[in-house]
Amino acid sequence: MNGQFTIRPCTDKSEFLECIELQREVWQFSDLDVMPLRAFVINQHSGGITLGAFDVEGRMIGFSHALPAFDRDFKPFYYSHMLAVTSGWRDAGVGWQLKLSQREHALRGGVSLIKWTFDPLQSRNAYLNIHKLGGLVREYHVNYYGNSSTSTLHRGLDTDRLFVEWWLSSVRVRRALGDEVSDRESSPSEPAGYVTIPRDIERLKGDDMASVREIQLRVREGFNGYIQRGHCCAGFEAPPGGESRYLFYQCEPVGNVLGK
Repeated sequence: MNGQFTIRPCTDKSEFLECIELQREVWQFSDLDVMPLRAFVINQHSGGITLGAFDVEGRMIGFSHALPAFDRDFKPFYYSHMLAVTSGWRDAGVGWQLKLSQREHALRGGVSLIKWTFDPLQSRNAYLNIHKLGGLVREYHVNYYGNSSTSTLHRGLDTDRLFVEWWLSSVRVRRALGDEVSDRESSPSEPAGYVTIPRDIERLKGDDMASVREIQLRVREGFNGYIQRGHCCAGFEAPPGGESRYLFYQCEPVGNVLGK
């Protein structure tokens, strides 16, 4: 795709086995939590899409995995369940390109929405999901997966998650991806408020887990407060040398904050 790696659908069982190994590397799961081969195969034959990123020697360096889903009104969307990039490639745009390929696949099939979850304490993920891709957040789920995860990234913390809505053809998304939009389609310039998170939560986890739990509770309270007052998170900033912050705007069914 860019000379360094290519992205294509995974179709062979050997490629799905590489996805399983990447799960172990990235999330440090035990076999209890690793999504097995049969789930990949079932998804392949049920309308889902697993995309792999491969280096010039054909080795998998990342993958994304999306399942077919329906909302409460039985309208179809894709639920993007996993995106993983091996450690040596995490600043090379692999995750970005996997999401763009996922978007292209969905639009070709007439699907306008992809949703997924991520840990609200992860600044790198928030920057990609909200700032670079144009996703927005209207749902915060407390301890979404419970406390039984075997991942070392989750130990000692509740598995709180944000739900990202990625409206693929919206003004908001097209602007985030660099498409030209008219001035009248501009987004609100001033946020109604913000919630801050550390730039590197993993470093803090190694120093003081009690402080990390306090941060999680503060972020949870902040998000739920804004959401209950009718706001959504439609912006994210990660200035050099400072804390990252989620930006909140009044959610309306028109305009470009939701961008449907």
